[in-house]
Amino acid sequence: MNSRAQLWHSLPSMFLSVGLFSNISSASAEVLFKANFETGDLSEWTKTGTRSQNVTPRNVQVVTDIVQSGKYAGKFTIHEDDIFNAQQLRVQVGGPKVTVVEGSDTYMSFYMYMAEPPKDRDNFFYWEGTPPPRYNNVMTWWVEPKEAGGTLIKYGTGNLGRNGTEWAADFAIGKWHQLVMHIHWSEDSEKGNTRLWFNGVLVLDKKLKTKGPESIYFCQPGIHRSPHRSSVDSIYFDNFILADTLDEVMNPPLAK
Repeated sequence: MNSRAQLWHSLPSMFLSVGLFSNISSASAEVLFKANFETGDLSEWTKTGTRSQNVTPRNVQVVTDIVQSGKYAGKFTIHEDDIFNAQQLRVQVGGPKVTVVEGSDTYMSFYMYMAEPPKDRDNFFYWEGTPPPRYNNVMTWWVEPKEAGGTLIKYGTGNLGRNGTEWAADFAIGKWHQLVMHIHWSEDSEKGNTRLWFNGVLVLDKKLKTKGPESIYFCQPGIHRSPHRSSVDSIYFDNFILADTLDEVMNPPLAK
């Protein structure tokens, strides 16, 4: 058999191998949770939670005027009477829960937008562990007014970031922003790690204590305030995705 015939004879097996490898690679990645509001309502969140955090038509709306992709996005608006308890105001949906062990990884991304600058500090996302021994907020992301004008986005560890702000950047109003996170869970500050991408750029890669003794962690996207404040703010969200690989959340498919 000449060299050209040998090449032609080997092509089917080559394509079979490539196809098999592709199928194995794609099968290894799994999307664990997805919400892009393309149902036109909040039904994507009914399994994770829409009850106790002031999810009313006044607070959470599915809108068509400001959308990252597809036809719909979620608009979350907080008011002075959106009371959760004596210390907190909340307008949130219950996000997905993740089971974590020492050394496990979580990958998540979403888009957010503000049409007007925030008037106060608005916590818009956090990870919190469930008992025992108690609810333990281990990290938080928030936006706040900048003293010289403008808006900042920040990430901190500990309860609502009280252990320290690990990253801060300018947040442009009137523009969609993608936030991607890779959390490597550990109670050891030398073994845990947070990587953050903001609009496709790696902005943080730091060893941190990322968990407590809990094994279940949950998130609650929306707006949370503590203590109470009287100003009204709105944040738009779109295209949430939680997966078991970075590739799945870094470049999520656009909504159709």
